[in-house]
Amino acid sequence: MPATVPALDLGPLDGIAPPVGVTGVSLELADRSLSGSLDIPHVGPTDARVERRNANLRLGHGFELAGMPAYAYGELPLVDYQVSGEAAQRFELDPGKGVGDLALALAVWPHADRDKGQYLGVAGYLIAPTGEYEAGRTLGANLNPGSNRYAAILQAGGQQRLGDHFEWNLAADVMFFGDNDEYIGERVAITRSGLAPAEPATLEVKPYISYQTSLAWRPHPAVTLAASYYIDRGAESRVDGGDWGASINRERYGLWGLFALSLRTRLNISYKRPVDDDSALELDDALQIRLVRFF
Repeated sequence: MPATVPALDLGPLDGIAPPVGVTGVSLELADRSLSGSLDIPHVGPTDARVERRNANLRLGHGFELAGMPAYAYGELPLVDYQVSGEAAQRFELDPGKGVGDLALALAVWPHADRDKGQYLGVAGYLIAPTGEYEAGRTLGANLNPGSNRYAAILQAGGQQRLGDHFEWNLAADVMFFGDNDEYIGERVAITRSGLAPAEPATLEVKPYISYQTSLAWRPHPAVTLAASYYIDRGAESRVDGGDWGASINRERYGLWGLFALSLRTRLNISYKRPVDDDSALELDDALQIRLVRFF
């Protein structure tokens, strides 16, 4: 299960405080695939490939908070899961499709020196269980658009301009999870026709920690090319008070292209792959395309 938890990745210029009064609307299309094994109760590890496709609509606004630049946004995803491999062939897995969980974010910059291109910011995120969810879609992994629990993220980071054409940032975040009391997990009955879900149990997940850094090159005011590196740890889980399962133990790199199509319109493209991944479900790759319009 924990291998399906997505990290909170910043873009190479996200550490720069937006101007006060700016409003941004964006649409992101993303495809994230993982492969490895799902731990099916009473069966054990079963080969599977899980693909998560989503479209995220985000609305944000920049303002001033206690004399500091700030930015707040809300984001609502549409999610489509697909499962293939042995797990899909042997069991009647029911991947979900529909509205995901609403995310609310607030970021402030206690230090923002635009002349030097130097920023220090902190952010908080709340993910509410508003998405579509059915307990029957949690056999081996949560394949629902929603997670049926609250989650919160605390993040801190810095951004520094290096000369006329380079930008560097560094950030870390920790994600906390509420309990999901409608998770099938190990409470599965064995019938003549195979496995049948019994009464749902409680899923607990430990905090998930990520570290990230990126170096961006701006050969032209309208073009930014960047490389990033991520370290993901934690998110061990257990069901109904059982043993804690495997954690996420993953390192990734990302390649970015950011293009200003006009003064108010931007196109961001990123592609990420793992360098090392010891998770039960290993990340294959992730592709994201975001179109942003400022007002």
